[in-house]
Amino acid sequence: MMSCVGGNGDDRPALNPTKLHRFPPDTRKRIEHLIQIQKDHDELKAQFYKDRGALEAKYEKLYQPLYDKRYNIMNGIGVTTDSESPTTNQGEKGIPEFWLYALNAMYVLDKEIKDYDQGALKHLVNIKWLRTDNLKVFKLEFYFRPNPFFKNSVLTVTYHMIDEDEFIIEKIIGTEIEWTSENRLKKHRTGNRRSFFDLFSPPEAHNDCKNLKLKDILQGNYLIGSIIRDDIIPRAVLWFTGEAELEQFEEMSSVHESFLKRLSLDVQKRVDRLRKIQKDHDGLKAQFYRERAELEASYQKAYNDMYNERYRIVNGVVEAEKLAKDSEVGNQSPEEKGVPEFWRHALVNHELLETEISIPDGEALKYITDIRWFRKDDSKGFILQFYFDKNPFFTNTVLTKTYQLLDEDETILHKALGTEIEWYAGNCLTRECESFFNFFNPVRINEKAREELVEVMRRDYYIGSTIRNEIIPRAVLWYLGEAVQGDKEFGIKESEESDEDVDEESEGEESEDEVSEEEVSEEEESDEGKESEGEESEDEVSEDEGSEDE
Repeated sequence: MMSCVGGNGDDRPALNPTKLHRFPPDTRKRIEHLIQIQKDHDELKAQFYKDRGALEAKYEKLYQPLYDKRYNIMNGIGVTTDSESPTTNQGEKGIPEFWLYALNAMYVLDKEIKDYDQGALKHLVNIKWLRTDNLKVFKLEFYFRPNPFFKNSVLTVTYHMIDEDEFIIEKIIGTEIEWTSENRLKKHRTGNRRSFFDLFSPPEAHNDCKNLKLKDILQGNYLIGSIIRDDIIPRAVLWFTGEAELEQFEEMSSVHESFLKRLSLDVQKRVDRLRKIQKDHDGLKAQFYRERAELEASYQKAYNDMYNERYRIVNGVVEAEKLAKDSEVGNQSPEEKGVPEFWRHALVNHELLETEISIPDGEALKYITDIRWFRKDDSKGFILQFYFDKNPFFTNTVLTKTYQLLDEDETILHKALGTEIEWYAGNCLTRECESFFNFFNPVRINEKAREELVEVMRRDYYIGSTIRNEIIPRAVLWYLGEAVQGDKEFGIKESEESDEDVDEESEGEESEDEVSEEEVSEEEESDEGKESEGEESEDEVSEDEGSEDE
Protein backbone atom coordinates (compact mmCIF):
# COMPACT_ATOMS: atom_id res chain seq x y z
CA MET A 1 0.00 0.00 0.00
CA MET A 2 1.10 3.55 -0.61
CA SER A 3 1.92 5.80 2.30
CA CYS A 4 -0.46 8.56 3.28
CA VAL A 5 2.15 11.03 2.08
CA GLY A 6 3.35 9.27 -1.04
CA GLY A 7 5.77 6.61 0.18
CA ASN A 8 9.18 8.25 -0.24
CA GLY A 9 10.21 7.38 3.32
CA ASP A 10 10.66 10.89 4.73
CA ASP A 11 7.05 12.03 5.27
CA ARG A 12 7.25 14.37 2.26
CA PRO A 13 4.97 14.00 -0.76
CA ALA A 14 6.03 12.03 -3.81
CA LEU A 15 4.35 11.78 -7.17
CA ASN A 16 2.35 8.72 -8.11
CA PRO A 17 2.87 8.51 -11.89
CA THR A 18 -0.16 6.29 -12.44
CA LYS A 19 -2.40 8.96 -10.99
CA LEU A 20 -0.87 11.87 -12.92
CA HIS A 21 -1.18 10.10 -16.28
CA ARG A 22 -4.95 10.54 -16.26
CA PHE A 23 -4.59 14.34 -16.45
CA PRO A 24 -4.04 16.38 -19.63
CA PRO A 25 -0.40 17.51 -20.07
CA ASP A 26 -0.96 21.11 -18.99
CA THR A 27 -2.97 20.12 -15.92
CA ARG A 28 -0.29 17.56 -15.06
CA LYS A 29 2.37 20.28 -15.03
CA ARG A 30 0.27 22.44 -12.74
CA ILE A 31 -0.15 19.57 -10.31
CA GLU A 32 3.58 18.85 -10.38
CA HIS A 33 4.18 22.45 -9.41
CA LEU A 34 1.62 22.13 -6.59
CA ILE A 35 3.53 19.08 -5.35
CA GLN A 36 6.74 21.12 -5.22
CA ILE A 37 4.96 23.82 -3.23
CA GLN A 38 3.77 21.08 -0.85
CA LYS A 39 7.34 19.86 -0.34
CA ASP A 40 8.53 23.37 0.48
CA HIS A 41 5.58 23.81 2.84
CA ASP A 42 6.29 20.57 4.70
CA GLU A 43 9.97 21.41 5.18
CA LEU A 44 9.01 24.77 6.67
CA LYS A 45 6.40 23.10 8.86
CA ALA A 46 8.97 20.67 10.24
CA GLN A 47 11.17 23.57 11.36
CA PHE A 48 8.18 25.26 12.96
CA TYR A 49 7.44 22.13 14.99
CA LYS A 50 11.02 22.11 16.31
CA ASP A 51 10.86 25.77 17.31
CA ARG A 52 7.46 25.39 18.96
CA GLY A 53 8.61 22.27 20.83
CA ALA A 54 11.62 24.13 22.22
CA LEU A 55 9.36 26.97 23.39
CA GLU A 56 6.96 24.57 25.12
CA ALA A 57 9.84 22.79 26.86
CA LYS A 58 11.20 26.10 28.13
CA TYR A 59 7.93 27.01 29.84
CA GLU A 60 7.20 23.52 31.17
CA LYS A 61 10.37 23.85 33.25
CA LEU A 62 9.06 27.16 34.62
CA TYR A 63 5.67 25.63 35.51
CA GLN A 64 7.11 22.63 37.36
CA PRO A 65 8.08 24.37 40.66
CA LEU A 66 4.51 25.73 40.88
CA TYR A 67 3.06 22.25 40.30
CA ASP A 68 5.35 20.88 43.04
CA LYS A 69 4.08 23.48 45.53
CA ARG A 70 0.50 22.66 44.56
CA TYR A 71 1.09 18.96 45.10
CA ASN A 72 2.50 19.54 48.59
CA ILE A 73 -0.46 21.69 49.63
CA MET A 74 -3.05 19.30 48.20
CA ASN A 75 -1.52 16.35 50.02
CA GLY A 76 -0.49 18.10 53.23
CA ILE A 77 3.24 17.55 52.79
CA GLY A 78 5.42 19.89 54.87
CA VAL A 79 3.08 22.89 54.59
CA THR A 80 0.60 24.45 57.02
CA THR A 81 -1.61 27.52 57.14
CA ASP A 82 -1.08 30.13 59.85
CA SER A 83 -3.78 28.53 62.01
CA GLU A 84 -2.41 25.00 61.71
CA SER A 85 0.11 23.36 63.96
CA PRO A 86 2.99 21.45 62.37
CA THR A 87 1.89 18.52 64.53
CA THR A 88 -1.64 18.47 63.10
CA ASN A 89 -2.84 14.94 62.44
CA GLN A 90 -1.80 13.84 58.91
CA GLY A 91 -5.36 12.79 58.11
CA GLU A 92 -6.53 16.36 58.58
CA LYS A 93 -4.01 17.82 56.16
CA GLY A 94 -4.33 18.50 52.47
CA ILE A 95 -7.48 19.05 50.43
CA PRO A 96 -9.87 16.09 50.37
CA GLU A 97 -11.00 14.61 47.04
CA PHE A 98 -9.30 17.42 45.15
CA TRP A 99 -8.84 15.72 41.79
CA LEU A 100 -12.22 13.99 41.85
CA TYR A 101 -14.05 17.32 42.08
CA ALA A 102 -11.68 19.03 39.64
CA LEU A 103 -12.44 16.34 37.05
CA ASN A 104 -16.17 16.24 37.78
CA ALA A 105 -16.51 20.00 37.24
CA MET A 106 -15.60 19.67 33.54
CA TYR A 107 -18.83 18.65 31.79
CA VAL A 108 -17.12 16.43 29.19
CA LEU A 109 -15.38 14.46 31.94
CA ASP A 110 -18.38 14.49 34.26
CA LYS A 111 -20.38 12.33 31.87
CA GLU A 112 -17.48 9.86 31.66
CA ILE A 113 -17.10 9.52 35.45
CA LYS A 114 -19.77 7.14 36.71
CA ASP A 115 -20.94 6.80 40.30
CA TYR A 116 -19.00 3.55 40.59
CA ASP A 117 -15.78 5.31 39.43
CA GLN A 118 -15.78 7.91 42.18
CA GLY A 119 -14.61 5.65 45.00
CA ALA A 120 -11.37 4.89 43.15
CA LEU A 121 -10.85 8.50 42.02
CA LYS A 122 -10.98 9.68 45.64
CA HIS A 123 -7.54 8.05 45.98
CA LEU A 124 -6.04 10.10 43.10
CA VAL A 125 -3.24 12.31 44.49
CA ASN A 126 -1.74 13.86 41.34
CA ILE A 127 -1.95 14.06 37.55
CA LYS A 128 1.04 14.91 35.38
CA TRP A 129 1.71 15.08 31.68
CA LEU A 130 4.98 14.98 29.80
CA ARG A 131 6.17 15.30 26.25
CA THR A 132 8.57 12.60 25.12
CA ASP A 133 11.65 13.23 23.00
CA ASN A 134 9.37 12.51 20.05
CA LEU A 135 7.23 15.64 19.71
CA LYS A 136 4.44 13.51 18.27
CA VAL A 137 3.93 11.69 21.58
CA PHE A 138 2.68 12.77 25.01
CA LYS A 139 1.86 10.84 28.17
CA LEU A 140 -0.57 11.35 31.04
CA GLU A 141 0.33 9.94 34.45
CA PHE A 142 -2.26 9.42 37.23
CA TYR A 143 -0.81 8.82 40.71
CA PHE A 144 -2.85 6.95 43.33
CA ARG A 145 -2.38 6.25 47.00
CA PRO A 146 -2.86 2.60 48.11
CA ASN A 147 -6.51 1.73 47.60
CA PRO A 148 -8.86 -1.28 47.61
CA PHE A 149 -9.59 -1.11 43.87
CA PHE A 150 -6.29 -1.85 42.12
CA LYS A 151 -2.63 -2.49 42.87
CA ASN A 152 -1.13 0.08 40.48
CA SER A 153 0.30 3.22 42.05
CA VAL A 154 0.51 4.93 38.64
CA LEU A 155 -1.81 4.59 35.64
CA THR A 156 -0.62 6.00 32.33
CA VAL A 157 -2.02 6.61 28.87
CA THR A 158 0.27 7.54 25.98
CA TYR A 159 -0.90 9.23 22.79
CA HIS A 160 1.06 8.68 19.56
CA MET A 161 0.05 11.15 16.87
CA ILE A 162 0.78 11.25 13.15
CA ASP A 163 2.18 14.77 13.33
CA GLU A 164 2.96 17.51 15.83
CA ASP A 165 -0.38 19.23 15.28
CA GLU A 166 -1.79 16.35 17.33
CA PHE A 167 -4.86 15.81 15.24
CA ILE A 168 -4.56 12.39 13.63
CA ILE A 169 -4.09 9.51 16.06
CA GLU A 170 -1.63 6.76 15.25
CA LYS A 171 -2.22 4.73 18.39
CA ILE A 172 -3.02 5.03 22.10
CA ILE A 173 -1.35 2.85 24.72
CA GLY A 174 -2.73 2.49 28.24
CA THR A 175 -1.79 0.76 31.47
CA GLU A 176 -3.15 -2.68 32.23
CA ILE A 177 -4.97 -2.14 35.51
CA GLU A 178 -4.33 -4.81 38.16
CA TRP A 179 -7.75 -4.92 39.78
CA THR A 180 -8.00 -6.44 43.21
CA SER A 181 -10.26 -9.47 43.44
CA GLU A 182 -12.58 -7.91 46.01
CA ASN A 183 -12.94 -4.42 44.54
CA ARG A 184 -16.44 -3.16 43.88
CA LEU A 185 -15.62 -1.20 40.72
CA LYS A 186 -14.83 -4.29 38.71
CA LYS A 187 -18.14 -5.87 39.69
CA HIS A 188 -20.07 -2.77 38.71
CA ARG A 189 -18.43 -2.76 35.29
CA THR A 190 -19.81 -6.13 34.28
CA GLY A 191 -22.16 -6.05 31.32
CA ASN A 192 -20.02 -3.67 29.19
CA ARG A 193 -20.89 -0.63 31.29
CA ARG A 194 -18.71 2.35 30.52
CA SER A 195 -16.22 3.71 33.02
CA PHE A 196 -13.74 6.56 33.28
CA PHE A 197 -11.07 3.88 33.65
CA ASP A 198 -11.76 2.78 30.06
CA LEU A 199 -9.37 5.65 29.27
CA PHE A 200 -6.52 3.24 30.12
CA SER A 201 -7.86 0.45 27.89
CA PRO A 202 -8.16 1.99 24.40
CA PRO A 203 -8.96 -0.33 21.48
CA GLU A 204 -6.06 -1.40 19.32
CA ALA A 205 -5.67 0.65 16.16
CA HIS A 206 -6.18 -1.71 13.25
CA ASN A 207 -5.24 -1.01 9.66
CA ASP A 208 -8.84 -0.42 8.54
CA CYS A 209 -8.63 3.16 7.36
CA LYS A 210 -12.36 3.40 6.60
CA ASN A 211 -13.44 2.30 10.07
CA LEU A 212 -15.12 5.47 11.36
CA LYS A 213 -16.47 3.68 14.43
CA LEU A 214 -12.99 2.84 15.66
CA LYS A 215 -11.75 6.32 14.84
CA ASP A 216 -14.59 7.83 16.84
CA ILE A 217 -13.65 5.77 19.89
CA LEU A 218 -10.01 6.84 19.60
CA GLN A 219 -10.97 10.47 19.08
CA GLY A 220 -13.16 10.34 22.19
CA ASN A 221 -10.25 8.98 24.20
CA TYR A 222 -7.94 11.67 22.81
CA LEU A 223 -10.49 14.39 23.58
CA ILE A 224 -10.53 13.34 27.24
CA GLY A 225 -6.74 13.15 27.37
CA SER A 226 -6.21 16.56 25.76
CA ILE A 227 -8.75 18.21 28.09
CA ILE A 228 -6.97 16.77 31.13
CA ARG A 229 -3.60 17.89 29.78
CA ASP A 230 -4.55 21.38 28.59
CA ASP A 231 -7.31 22.40 31.01
CA ILE A 232 -7.48 20.26 34.13
CA ILE A 233 -3.78 20.02 35.03
CA PRO A 234 -2.85 23.70 34.50
CA ARG A 235 -6.06 25.07 36.10
CA ALA A 236 -6.89 22.38 38.62
CA VAL A 237 -7.80 24.66 41.54
CA LEU A 238 -10.22 26.65 39.37
CA TRP A 239 -12.01 23.45 38.39
CA PHE A 240 -12.01 22.30 42.02
CA THR A 241 -13.63 25.54 43.22
CA GLY A 242 -16.04 25.61 40.26
CA GLU A 243 -14.70 28.95 38.99
CA ALA A 244 -13.70 27.41 35.66
CA GLU A 245 -17.13 25.80 35.36
CA LEU A 246 -18.80 29.18 35.91
CA GLU A 247 -16.86 30.56 32.93
CA GLN A 248 -19.07 28.34 30.76
CA PHE A 249 -22.33 27.99 32.69
CA GLU A 250 -24.37 30.22 34.95
CA GLU A 251 -24.23 27.82 37.90
CA MET A 252 -22.29 24.81 39.07
CA SER A 253 -23.85 21.49 40.02
CA SER A 254 -25.65 21.36 43.36
CA VAL A 255 -23.47 18.42 44.50
CA HIS A 256 -20.29 20.39 43.82
CA GLU A 257 -21.61 23.53 45.50
CA SER A 258 -22.69 21.58 48.57
CA PHE A 259 -19.27 19.93 48.84
CA LEU A 260 -17.47 23.29 48.78
CA LYS A 261 -19.68 24.69 51.53
CA ARG A 262 -18.71 21.80 53.79
CA LEU A 263 -14.96 22.47 53.57
CA SER A 264 -13.34 23.35 56.89
CA LEU A 265 -11.73 26.73 57.46
CA ASP A 266 -8.24 25.21 57.26
CA VAL A 267 -9.00 23.57 53.93
CA GLN A 268 -10.40 26.84 52.57
CA LYS A 269 -7.13 28.55 53.51
CA ARG A 270 -5.19 25.90 51.62
CA VAL A 271 -7.39 26.47 48.60
CA ASP A 272 -6.61 30.20 48.82
CA ARG A 273 -2.91 29.37 48.70
CA LEU A 274 -3.53 27.33 45.56
CA ARG A 275 -5.28 30.33 44.01
CA LYS A 276 -2.14 32.41 44.53
CA ILE A 277 -0.03 29.73 42.87
CA GLN A 278 -2.57 29.69 40.01
CA LYS A 279 -2.09 33.43 39.46
CA ASP A 280 1.66 32.94 39.13
CA HIS A 281 1.06 30.09 36.71
CA ASP A 282 -1.40 32.12 34.63
CA GLY A 283 1.12 34.95 34.35
CA LEU A 284 3.67 32.57 32.88
CA LYS A 285 1.05 31.01 30.63
CA ALA A 286 0.04 34.38 29.22
CA GLN A 287 3.67 35.10 28.42
CA PHE A 288 3.96 31.71 26.71
CA TYR A 289 0.86 32.40 24.61
CA ARG A 290 2.33 35.72 23.44
CA GLU A 291 5.61 34.14 22.40
CA ARG A 292 3.84 31.25 20.69
CA ALA A 293 1.55 33.64 18.79
CA GLU A 294 4.58 35.60 17.58
CA LEU A 295 6.26 32.39 16.44
CA GLU A 296 3.13 31.19 14.61
CA ALA A 297 2.67 34.57 12.92
CA SER A 298 6.22 34.55 11.57
CA TYR A 299 5.68 31.15 9.96
CA GLN A 300 2.12 31.86 8.85
CA LYS A 301 3.34 34.66 6.60
CA ALA A 302 5.54 32.18 4.71
CA TYR A 303 2.68 29.65 4.50
CA ASN A 304 0.35 32.31 3.10
CA ASP A 305 2.83 33.10 0.32
CA MET A 306 2.69 29.43 -0.65
CA TYR A 307 -1.11 29.33 -0.37
CA ASN A 308 -1.34 32.40 -2.61
CA GLU A 309 0.81 30.70 -5.23
CA ARG A 310 -1.34 27.58 -4.96
CA TYR A 311 -4.48 29.68 -5.44
CA ARG A 312 -3.09 31.23 -8.62
CA ILE A 313 -2.26 27.83 -10.10
CA VAL A 314 -5.50 26.11 -9.08
CA ASN A 315 -7.67 28.90 -10.50
CA GLY A 316 -5.69 29.48 -13.70
CA VAL A 317 -4.47 32.94 -12.71
CA VAL A 318 -1.02 31.96 -13.87
CA GLU A 319 0.06 28.90 -15.84
CA ALA A 320 2.38 26.74 -13.79
CA GLU A 321 4.69 25.82 -16.66
CA LYS A 322 5.49 29.49 -17.26
CA LEU A 323 6.90 29.83 -13.76
CA ALA A 324 9.90 27.70 -14.72
CA LYS A 325 10.23 27.69 -18.50
CA ASP A 326 8.25 28.02 -21.67
CA SER A 327 5.68 25.33 -22.28
CA GLU A 328 6.81 22.42 -24.42
CA VAL A 329 3.56 22.67 -26.35
CA GLY A 330 4.64 25.96 -27.85
CA ASN A 331 1.88 28.42 -28.60
CA GLN A 332 -0.93 25.95 -28.17
CA SER A 333 -3.71 27.02 -25.83
CA PRO A 334 -4.07 24.90 -22.68
CA GLU A 335 -6.94 22.43 -22.61
CA GLU A 336 -8.49 24.28 -19.66
CA LYS A 337 -7.30 26.70 -17.03
CA GLY A 338 -6.20 25.80 -13.56
CA VAL A 339 -7.00 22.50 -11.84
CA PRO A 340 -10.72 21.74 -12.26
CA GLU A 341 -12.79 20.98 -9.13
CA PHE A 342 -9.65 21.03 -7.00
CA TRP A 343 -11.24 21.70 -3.61
CA ARG A 344 -14.27 19.50 -4.22
CA HIS A 345 -12.04 16.48 -4.80
CA ALA A 346 -9.80 17.39 -1.86
CA LEU A 347 -12.80 17.45 0.49
CA VAL A 348 -14.55 14.34 -0.85
CA ASN A 349 -11.36 12.28 -0.68
CA HIS A 350 -11.29 12.65 3.11
CA GLU A 351 -13.26 9.79 4.66
CA LEU A 352 -14.81 11.94 7.41
CA LEU A 353 -15.87 14.76 5.10
CA GLU A 354 -17.09 12.33 2.46
CA THR A 355 -19.83 11.20 4.86
CA GLU A 356 -21.02 14.82 5.18
CA ILE A 357 -21.14 15.63 1.45
CA SER A 358 -24.20 14.65 -0.59
CA ILE A 359 -24.30 14.48 -4.40
CA PRO A 360 -26.06 17.91 -4.68
CA ASP A 361 -23.47 19.31 -2.24
CA GLY A 362 -20.75 18.14 -4.59
CA GLU A 363 -22.22 20.19 -7.41
CA ALA A 364 -22.06 23.35 -5.27
CA LEU A 365 -18.56 22.56 -3.99
CA LYS A 366 -17.25 22.62 -7.56
CA TYR A 367 -17.36 26.42 -7.30
CA ILE A 368 -14.91 26.70 -4.36
CA THR A 369 -11.87 28.73 -5.39
CA ASP A 370 -10.01 28.63 -2.07
CA ILE A 371 -10.24 27.69 1.62
CA ARG A 372 -8.24 29.59 4.25
CA TRP A 373 -8.08 29.78 8.03
CA PHE A 374 -7.14 32.64 10.33
CA ARG A 375 -6.44 32.92 14.03
CA LYS A 376 -8.97 35.05 15.92
CA ASP A 377 -7.64 38.35 17.22
CA ASP A 378 -7.83 37.15 20.82
CA SER A 379 -6.09 33.86 19.84
CA LYS A 380 -8.98 31.95 21.45
CA GLY A 381 -10.24 30.22 18.36
CA PHE A 382 -10.01 30.39 14.59
CA ILE A 383 -12.00 31.30 11.48
CA LEU A 384 -12.49 29.19 8.36
CA GLN A 385 -13.30 30.97 5.10
CA PHE A 386 -14.62 29.22 1.99
CA TYR A 387 -14.35 31.36 -1.17
CA PHE A 388 -16.78 30.65 -4.01
CA ASP A 389 -16.99 31.65 -7.64
CA LYS A 390 -20.32 32.83 -9.02
CA ASN A 391 -22.68 29.85 -8.89
CA PRO A 392 -26.38 28.92 -9.29
CA PHE A 393 -26.86 27.94 -5.64
CA PHE A 394 -26.29 31.05 -3.49
CA THR A 395 -25.21 34.67 -3.76
CA ASN A 396 -22.49 34.58 -1.07
CA THR A 397 -18.94 34.79 -2.31
CA VAL A 398 -17.51 33.83 1.10
CA LEU A 399 -18.91 31.42 3.70
CA THR A 400 -17.30 31.52 7.15
CA LYS A 401 -17.24 29.35 10.25
CA THR A 402 -15.88 30.82 13.48
CA TYR A 403 -14.86 28.71 16.46
CA GLN A 404 -14.71 30.54 19.78
CA LEU A 405 -12.78 28.61 22.43
CA LEU A 406 -12.33 29.26 26.13
CA ASP A 407 -8.55 29.50 25.94
CA GLU A 408 -5.62 29.46 23.57
CA ASP A 409 -5.02 25.74 24.01
CA GLU A 410 -8.09 25.01 21.87
CA THR A 411 -9.60 22.15 23.80
CA ILE A 412 -12.93 23.54 25.07
CA LEU A 413 -15.36 24.89 22.50
CA HIS A 414 -17.49 27.79 23.73
CA LYS A 415 -19.52 28.40 20.58
CA ALA A 416 -19.36 28.15 16.81
CA LEU A 417 -20.84 30.78 14.52
CA GLY A 418 -21.61 30.42 10.83
CA THR A 419 -22.77 32.40 7.84
CA GLU A 420 -26.38 32.83 6.78
CA ILE A 421 -26.41 31.40 3.27
CA GLU A 422 -28.45 33.42 0.76
CA TRP A 423 -29.87 30.63 -1.39
CA TYR A 424 -31.35 31.19 -4.81
CA ALA A 425 -35.02 30.20 -5.03
CA GLY A 426 -35.40 26.49 -5.58
CA ASN A 427 -31.73 25.69 -5.03
CA CYS A 428 -31.49 25.51 -1.24
CA LEU A 429 -29.52 22.37 -0.30
CA THR A 430 -30.22 22.43 3.45
CA ARG A 431 -34.02 22.52 3.46
CA GLU A 432 -35.27 19.41 5.28
CA CYS A 433 -32.27 17.30 4.27
CA GLU A 434 -28.75 16.45 5.36
CA SER A 435 -26.13 18.65 3.72
CA PHE A 436 -22.52 19.67 4.16
CA PHE A 437 -23.75 23.26 4.15
CA ASN A 438 -25.46 22.68 7.52
CA PHE A 439 -21.88 23.03 8.74
CA PHE A 440 -22.42 26.80 8.58
CA ASN A 441 -25.22 26.65 11.14
CA PRO A 442 -24.18 27.75 14.65
CA VAL A 443 -23.33 25.38 17.47
CA ARG A 444 -23.46 26.81 20.97
CA ILE A 445 -23.70 25.41 24.47
CA ASN A 446 -27.23 25.12 25.79
CA GLU A 447 -27.02 25.34 29.58
CA LYS A 448 -30.17 23.25 30.08
CA ALA A 449 -29.11 20.51 27.68
CA ARG A 450 -25.35 20.73 27.72
CA GLU A 451 -24.73 16.98 27.90
CA GLU A 452 -26.92 16.31 24.87
CA LEU A 453 -24.96 18.81 22.80
CA VAL A 454 -21.51 17.55 23.69
CA GLU A 455 -21.39 15.06 20.80
CA VAL A 456 -22.88 17.56 18.33
CA MET A 457 -20.27 20.14 19.30
CA ARG A 458 -17.49 17.59 19.27
CA ARG A 459 -18.27 16.39 15.75
CA ASP A 460 -18.70 19.94 14.43
CA TYR A 461 -15.36 21.02 15.89
CA TYR A 462 -13.74 17.83 14.61
CA ILE A 463 -14.88 18.66 11.08
CA GLY A 464 -13.64 22.25 11.33
CA SER A 465 -10.29 21.16 12.75
CA THR A 466 -9.95 18.53 10.03
CA ILE A 467 -10.35 21.19 7.34
CA ARG A 468 -7.90 23.52 9.09
CA ASN A 469 -5.20 20.98 10.03
CA GLU A 470 -5.45 18.42 7.24
CA ILE A 471 -7.19 19.74 4.13
CA ILE A 472 -5.81 23.27 3.86
CA PRO A 473 -2.10 22.51 4.44
CA ARG A 474 -2.10 19.29 2.33
CA ALA A 475 -4.77 20.03 -0.24
CA VAL A 476 -2.94 18.71 -3.31
CA LEU A 477 -2.37 15.34 -1.62
CA TRP A 478 -6.06 15.04 -0.77
CA TYR A 479 -6.94 16.11 -4.31
CA LEU A 480 -4.77 13.32 -5.76
CA GLY A 481 -5.92 10.77 -3.19
CA GLU A 482 -2.34 10.39 -1.96
CA ALA A 483 -3.40 11.29 1.57
CA VAL A 484 -5.88 8.40 1.81
CA GLN A 485 -4.13 5.59 -0.04
CA GLY A 486 -2.38 4.17 3.00
CA ASP A 487 -3.26 3.44 6.58
CA LYS A 488 -0.74 5.78 8.14
CA GLU A 489 -3.43 7.06 10.48
CA PHE A 490 -3.28 3.66 12.12
CA GLY A 491 0.47 3.33 12.26
CA ILE A 492 1.22 1.13 9.24
CA LYS A 493 4.94 1.43 8.52
CA GLU A 494 6.18 1.99 5.01
CA SER A 495 8.50 -1.00 5.37
CA GLU A 496 5.34 -3.12 5.55
CA GLU A 497 3.96 -1.68 2.35
CA SER A 498 4.42 -2.70 -1.28
CA ASP A 499 3.06 -1.70 -4.62
CA GLU A 500 1.49 -5.18 -4.90
CA ASP A 501 -0.85 -4.27 -2.07
CA VAL A 502 -2.52 -1.46 -4.01
CA ASP A 503 -4.95 -3.77 -5.78
CA GLU A 504 -5.69 -5.59 -2.54
CA GLU A 505 -6.44 -2.29 -0.84
CA SER A 506 -8.89 -1.20 -3.52
CA GLU A 507 -10.70 -4.52 -3.19
CA GLY A 508 -10.73 -4.22 0.58
CA GLU A 509 -12.27 -0.76 0.46
CA GLU A 510 -15.31 -2.22 -1.29
CA SER A 511 -16.12 -4.27 1.79
CA GLU A 512 -17.52 -2.80 4.98
CA ASP A 513 -15.03 -2.57 7.87
CA GLU A 514 -15.90 -4.02 11.23
CA VAL A 515 -14.84 -3.44 14.81
CA SER A 516 -14.96 -6.30 17.26
CA GLU A 517 -18.05 -6.45 19.41
CA GLU A 518 -15.89 -6.15 22.48
CA GLU A 519 -14.58 -2.73 21.39
CA VAL A 520 -17.79 -1.08 20.28
CA SER A 521 -20.74 -2.93 21.74
CA GLU A 522 -21.03 -0.45 24.56
CA GLU A 523 -20.93 2.43 22.07
CA GLU A 524 -23.62 1.26 19.64
CA GLU A 525 -26.70 2.14 21.67
CA SER A 526 -25.39 5.52 22.84
CA ASP A 527 -24.34 6.56 19.32
CA GLU A 528 -27.87 6.10 17.99
CA GLY A 529 -29.19 8.30 20.77
CA LYS A 530 -26.56 10.94 20.12
CA GLU A 531 -27.45 11.15 16.44
CA SER A 532 -31.10 11.78 17.20
CA GLU A 533 -30.21 14.31 19.88
CA GLY A 534 -27.89 16.11 17.47
CA GLU A 535 -30.66 16.37 14.86
CA GLU A 536 -33.11 17.80 17.37
CA SER A 537 -30.69 20.40 18.76
CA GLU A 538 -29.74 22.35 15.64
CA ASP A 539 -29.87 26.12 16.11
CA GLU A 540 -30.60 28.71 13.48
CA VAL A 541 -28.13 31.47 12.67
CA SER A 542 -29.31 34.95 13.52
CA GLU A 543 -28.69 37.78 11.11
CA ASP A 544 -26.50 39.52 13.66
CA GLU A 545 -24.28 36.45 14.07
CA GLY A 546 -24.01 35.96 10.36
CA SER A 547 -22.98 39.53 9.73
CA GLU A 548 -20.43 39.34 12.54
CA ASP A 549 -18.67 36.45 10.88
CA GLU A 550 -18.72 38.11 7.49
